[in-house]
Amino acid sequence: MKFETQRAQDSAGWHLAQAVLLAGKRLAKGTVLSPEQAEALGAQVVQVFQLEPGDISEDAAAQALQAPLFGAALSLTPARTGRVNALAAQAGLVVVDAAGVGQFNAVDEAVTLATLPDRQRVEAGDLVATLKIIPFGVAEAVIGKARPAQAVVRVQPLRRQSVSLIQTQPETVADRVLDKARDALQARLSALGSDIVREQRVEHRREAVAAALASDRADGATASDLVILFPGAATQDRRDVGPSGLVAAGGGVTHLGMPVDPGNLLFIGTHEGRPVIGAPGCARSTAFNGFDWVLERACADLFPSASEIQALGVGGLLKEIPSRPLPRRKA
Repeated sequence: MKFETQRAQDSAGWHLAQAVLLAGKRLAKGTVLSPEQAEALGAQVVQVFQLEPGDISEDAAAQALQAPLFGAALSLTPARTGRVNALAAQAGLVVVDAAGVGQFNAVDEAVTLATLPDRQRVEAGDLVATLKIIPFGVAEAVIGKARPAQAVVRVQPLRRQSVSLIQTQPETVADRVLDKARDALQARLSALGSDIVREQRVEHRREAVAAALASDRADGATASDLVILFPGAATQDRRDVGPSGLVAAGGGVTHLGMPVDPGNLLFIGTHEGRPVIGAPGCARSTAFNGFDWVLERACADLFPSASEIQALGVGGLLKEIPSRPLPRRKA
């Protein structure tokens, strides 16, 4: 692409790179100067550009890249000034191929893609990503090189989950504490389009947890997609009541602990094909914490692996919950 700063009278047939005034009227950026306009502007210095053979315009370049870049559950705006915006077509979680985005942005300085963070929750209509072509034109060869083999960003829609809640109750824990945990969970689930279909409250014993899990699975009428196990006391070891009860019921603990605070004392596992989340104490509060990240993923059928939990440390220091019994700075 040619890009010059020169007299307007020498620029007939060139595109304006910046808007100018002619007889009190604005000639917009991108306008192709006619001989009459160029002559009327005279010796005024303007910035102009011309595409060369093998170049395509910024809008054409953006249009050529939008389909390969953007995946499911996204609606795309028409290309304008070299930009295409990708909006969530429905509520869900953003799924980003971070390596793919990095490779795309490294192809050439002419092409850029910015996205929301991976696994960020969005509502329908939210801006998820923006593709921007930087110059007014770009070589077709660059577009060919930048085109990815598969989409690098999409939205994974939320899916209604039927949730079984099992709470353990030590003798020192009042019913109102369990009520608070249930109400906070239901508020979260309602926002995600899911519901508690069954609640069991049992003694704070491994055997009681195992029996509750077996009972829940045996009742075909209320079999759930997801189990939330809410121990009445903090879980700090795989031999604690929650994790050991899950194992005693024939399930497994995938990972215990999370590099997210509040939310450190969470564990994940499975029971007869269903995902299980062992909730940390902070989940009794409706304030955002690490439990929300895991629950959102579960409700989008993106239940995290142990390695995905371990990768949450960067950005995992969240705002402290005011009601926390032992604040971080006093621990």
